[in-house]
Amino acid sequence: MSLLIRSYSRFGLFGVGLGLLLCCLSLFHPTDAISAEAGRLVEKDGRYVFVESMDPAMKLLLERAVKQGTITQEEYDGAVRASQERAYLLQPSFRAWYDRGFNFSMNDNAFLLKIRARFAARFTQRYRNDAYRDSGDSKNFPELLGVFGDYRANRSIDQSSTFNLRTARLYFMGHLFNPDFKYYIQLAGETAENAQAPGALSVLDMNVTSTHLPWMNVQIGQYKVYFNRSQINSTASMQFASRALVMDAFTASGINRRDVGLTIMNDEEVYPINYYLGVFNGVGPLVNRFAQFNSEEATVGCPGGATGGNPFPSPAGCPTNTRNLNANLRTNVNELMYVARLQANLMGRPGYGEGDLAYSESPQMAVGGGYAYNPSIDTSSNNAFVGIDLANLHVRRSLAALGNGRMLGQGVVDFSTWTLDYVFKYRGFSLQGEYWYRNVTRHSKGLPCMQTAVVGGPCTVFAPQEFGNSTGWTVQSGYYLIPRKVEVAARYAWWDPDTRSGGDLIKQVDVSLNWFLSGTYDHQIMLTYSNIAMGQDGFAIGRSAPLPAVGATFPSGTVPLDSRAGTLIENAVRIQYQIFF
Repeated sequence: MSLLIRSYSRFGLFGVGLGLLLCCLSLFHPTDAISAEAGRLVEKDGRYVFVESMDPAMKLLLERAVKQGTITQEEYDGAVRASQERAYLLQPSFRAWYDRGFNFSMNDNAFLLKIRARFAARFTQRYRNDAYRDSGDSKNFPELLGVFGDYRANRSIDQSSTFNLRTARLYFMGHLFNPDFKYYIQLAGETAENAQAPGALSVLDMNVTSTHLPWMNVQIGQYKVYFNRSQINSTASMQFASRALVMDAFTASGINRRDVGLTIMNDEEVYPINYYLGVFNGVGPLVNRFAQFNSEEATVGCPGGATGGNPFPSPAGCPTNTRNLNANLRTNVNELMYVARLQANLMGRPGYGEGDLAYSESPQMAVGGGYAYNPSIDTSSNNAFVGIDLANLHVRRSLAALGNGRMLGQGVVDFSTWTLDYVFKYRGFSLQGEYWYRNVTRHSKGLPCMQTAVVGGPCTVFAPQEFGNSTGWTVQSGYYLIPRKVEVAARYAWWDPDTRSGGDLIKQVDVSLNWFLSGTYDHQIMLTYSNIAMGQDGFAIGRSAPLPAVGATFPSGTVPLDSRAGTLIENAVRIQYQIFF
């Protein structure tokens, strides 16, 4: 009551209302009220803004009342606490806003969901030389057909004009329970530029990551293997419409840039030196080692034949060969791929995105290196008799899709791959380079067999040489003519798919003009010119002479592609529009 009288004497009727409010608040708030903050940080349009819990006008009146002695400090503190508690109880437990994606937060940020989408449409105009029409490419990017995986040369006419939905992605990301337990899901419904069939919706990424310990983050699920710079980087932040061919060939597994496994690493934003240690299936996304098997007879240890026989002598005690549809053997299912990467941020933090879109005011530089060991990859029968090897084609088709087709027909092999990379960025200028080397170790020693005298007889013709190793490198540079808006970039790539063969080098030159409409990678138009010269010399099992003679065993006929082989030359212009929202 005394509060009401003092309020009336100093503020009139308004003071009575103020006094009533304070009385009600003091009655409402429990005596053991918890201490509260004066406000909270609220995310708005990508910025954190401090917002007072109490209406500023009301708070001003209360502060003046304290100074004038109308109310006590204790009454003021109680009113503030009650106001804060009331605001907290009345605020919704669900929030939704847009900030580079649709964001949904629940239970006071215990759960966060961000939904994004990326779309890239591309027009490609290609001009190819006559060698593509004559012999085509049967060695680096062969097509595999039928249940036996017969090889077919990839041929085309001199010109092609195509529209392509190159990227169609849907992203779901956020955290569960607290911000240190993150999840990430990426779906894709696109088609490759050379696809011969419509694409289907597939899961590219699905993983969770614990960041509770900055020095040891743990990621598990399906995701890009942390191996080399060009593969870790997303296609959303590139300087060219496509990666160079050599970049795709030297993934950690040799099969796909993604895999299923587990990685431990430290926080890239906290430490200047970053490490990554991972273990994976080693055969690509959504599959495991059971995707590989060898054709056998129902009798253990006896090889299978395609139509009624095997071109090689059968072990003692084996029955007459019958179709290899009868049985198969899952081998090497106890093998895993191991990957390690180390990166040092020597100046700043250049990140993995290509180009200096941020227009760095200070130099940004990093060096990195990685090693991957992927054992026991079944590249198909260690001979030219493709027809005897009825097996799952996933691994073989994946090798061919990345340009590693020359490895096919080498039997079971181990991949050991090394990489080094470098990046420098400063005031719109960027320079990036990578080097790769892959050692290919065959389990079967000696030269692969190309022909036998009779079915089941000894080998009479062997391959002219063993398959070697693979190596390659690339360097690219760019500069922003208009900061954060217009960039020009150039790239050169060199690749030797078989170090024991000559005339098989692949060289690529790219030049790109990029326009970033919103000053970010999220909205861009890209014009890229590419020149590719692909050597077709050297030997490839099942696609080069000598091939099995007609009638000797299970041939598809002699196809002397080597007699017409030459350098395949392609000039292509790609116009790509991308929006990421």
